[in-house]
Amino acid sequence: MVKVSVAVLGLVAAVAGSTAVAVHHLDQTEIKRIHDKAATDVAQAKADVARVEGERRLSEERLRAEVERYKYDLRLTQTQDFKPYQAAILENKIKRGGAGGPQD
Repeated sequence: MVKVSVAVLGLVAAVAGSTAVAVHHLDQTEIKRIHDKAATDVAQAKADVARVEGERRLSEERLRAEVERYKYDLRLTQTQDFKPYQAAILENKIKRGGAGGPQD
């Protein structure tokens, strides 16, 4: 009976040891998977931030250009060249196919 108990204890110890190794391996695999996912998420977030910053910068540049165009138009209205300028704008609209109506 003592020999059987020692054999059973040895078998139980072997199973417990291999189970511990398997659990450790699974834990390491899971930790690596989580780290990889986190790294991917961080890279995606950086890309999103860069994209949004680029769009914001482009939007600011467009707004600056529009403000400069309005300033130019305002200065032009204060000069004697205003009527020829308006005629050129109307001519360009007609060339592009626009009739210059409210839908333009």
